Amino acid sequence: MTHVIIVLGNKNDKYGNLSPISKSRCELAYDLFSKRPQSKLICTGGFGKNFNQSPHSHASLNRGYLTNLGISEQVILDNALSRFTIEDATLTAPLLSANNAQSVDIVSSDFHMQRVKLIFEYLQPSLTKQFHCSKAFLPESERIRLEAHETHAIQRDFQSLQAHYTPLV
Repeated sequence: MTHVIIVLGNKNDKYGNLSPISKSRCELAYDLFSKRPQSKLICTGGFGKNFNQSPHSHASLNRGYLTNLGISEQVILDNALSRFTIEDATLTAPLLSANNAQSVDIVSSDFHMQRVKLIFEYLQPSLTKQFHCSKAFLPESERIRLEAHETHAIQRDFQSLQAHYTPLV
């Protein structure tokens, strides 16, 4: 039985420097991997105006950060070049199927986790899932902004899932 740790993307700057949120997610994934070293990993995140305008995919930047922490390239599966959270789930699904994954640890941030659970439970219902929240230290004003965004995004994504998607794995 294959176990996979999925590290959801966040942001980086135009030079490829990861945000504190991205780093905290990678560091939590590293901790989880240290406890289950037989696991595989998937990094998510492609390119987008609001999160990555560097010449490298966000997933490849996270992958580099994880290898610098000491995780071998050989245990990191193909990147999922997603642009948003629903794509995190739709683009990881074929990778999980191809690797016969039965269980996953999904790593994101505390402010994002309610939406992550909604989406992954809907699109990947057959997998055993555990959700893990990293906690980046953010200015209060930024945390309030992100939480407000998530409130809106949960409603939007719920409607989108109902209208346009069916379970994948």
